[in-house]
Order: sequence, then C-alpha cells, then structure tokens
Amino acid sequence: MVFGFSSVVVGMLIREACFRSMGRLFTFRITIRPNHKIIDTGPYGIVRHPSYTGAIFLITGGVFVAIGPQAYLRSCGLMNSSTTLKVLAWVWTVYSSYILYSLLRRGPVEDRGLHDHFGKEWENYASRVPYMYIPGII
Repeated sequence: MVFGFSSVVVGMLIREACFRSMGRLFTFRITIRPNHKIIDTGPYGIVRHPSYTGAIFLITGGVFVAIGPQAYLRSCGLMNSSTTLKVLAWVWTVYSSYILYSLLRRGPVEDRGLHDHFGKEWENYASRVPYMYIPGII
C-alpha cells in the first residue's frame, strides 16, 4: 500500500511540475500553440516527456492501491473470489499495457512535430536532454 500511494504521489508531483513548467502550452493533445516555444526548465530539463513519466507512476501506483495486498477492495471482501481477482488483474494488465504502449508511441510523435516546427532549436534541446522518459534509460 505504501508503494502504491508513494507512486501515485510521485506521479502527481511530476505532472504538477509539468503543468507549471509548460503553463498555457500544456495540452492533452499533440499541438503547436501560437507563440509556442521549447520549454527546457523544470522536469523538461531532465527528460523530454516527463508528464508521461508521471502518468506511468500514477497508473502503476493506482493498481497497487486498488488491488494490492492491503487494498480497499480486499478489505471489503470484493477480492476474495479468485475469479474476481483474475478478471481485475486481466483488465488492469490490458489497460495498463495499452496506456504504456500509447505513451511510449506518443513521445516520438511529439518529438517529430516539435522537430518539424523548431528545427535546429529542437535538435539542440534533444542533444541537451537526450532521454524521453527516464534519465539514463529511455
């Protein structure tokens, strides 16, 4: 339970920092806004798509909070049936896999759009911030 809540809090803090850093430029759609500029401060100075990193923490933590060993659903007895547990685990696995797949594919799409719009400025940013999601890994 501690891991789940901690992960959710970390994800929320990362996303809040992203909202603050991007300000009016933060959208939930891939788009170039009027007077758009590359943001390279805050979490965007560490990885290029930190909001997705935060979302991954939120999703992972959420599953531990929802169906982990000390979860509310278990305390209420809703997880006592092995069938219920299997269905919930399957649904969560499919959902999480889809979200992870979507997030991992969306980063390169954003990068291409920013590169097309900003050209050399984006290339300089990408060389300073080479990782999309997790520093030193990906």
